[in-house]
Amino acid sequence: MRLCAEYDEVFQVGLGKSGTTTIEKFFTDRYDYNATCGKELTVFIQNEIDARRPLLDAARARCPHFYVSELMRVYFPTESIALQLTDMHALRVAAPRALFVHARRNTTRWVSSAMRWNSLQERLTQRDLPGLPRGVGRTPEELSTWYDHTNAHIAFPFSHRRNYVPVDVDNLTSLRALERVCGGYTNQLYNWLPQNVNKRVPPRVLRRALRSALPCGRWRAQPS
Repeated sequence: MRLCAEYDEVFQVGLGKSGTTTIEKFFTDRYDYNATCGKELTVFIQNEIDARRPLLDAARARCPHFYVSELMRVYFPTESIALQLTDMHALRVAAPRALFVHARRNTTRWVSSAMRWNSLQERLTQRDLPGLPRGVGRTPEELSTWYDHTNAHIAFPFSHRRNYVPVDVDNLTSLRALERVCGGYTNQLYNWLPQNVNKRVPPRVLRRALRSALPCGRWRAQPS
């Protein structure tokens, strides 16, 4: 069975629109992690936490060698899950043989992408998440502050730990570093292709939308 550096399972702990789909494709192309059932495990793990049962025993029985692409679920009105903000320490302790991959982007690029992807920004502002109370997140500045603080919060429990890899999908050097961590393909570089890319929005339209959201005019949009 092909595993990244012999890690039994993989958690991608970064936020959506940070390159999570691109990183998932790398792991499913090269290794034998189960990403299909991994898509449902965020809710499943949250249910185990709510029931005060061991976090991962049932998840491992249900889906051996899983790959979890997102620990946050805010896509339906009843969902307000952010395991990387509420239970990151417990997950780390429960998974000593797991690799934790942290997808994160330039903050301005992430905000631009989040504001253009379906209704992600709207859904975030309607939830009550750690650091983002209901109604907050309507401006680029609010989203920027939350994204930066969230990434710092995620990274802190993994200080000086070898089973944590931060990845910037806009930086090929960072992507190659992930390949080296996983190993197994010494003479074959992976062909990184962006996945789940936003539809292009005319720059003039995007700048107008950002200015209207932030009247102070201090925001500078960057391409996704």
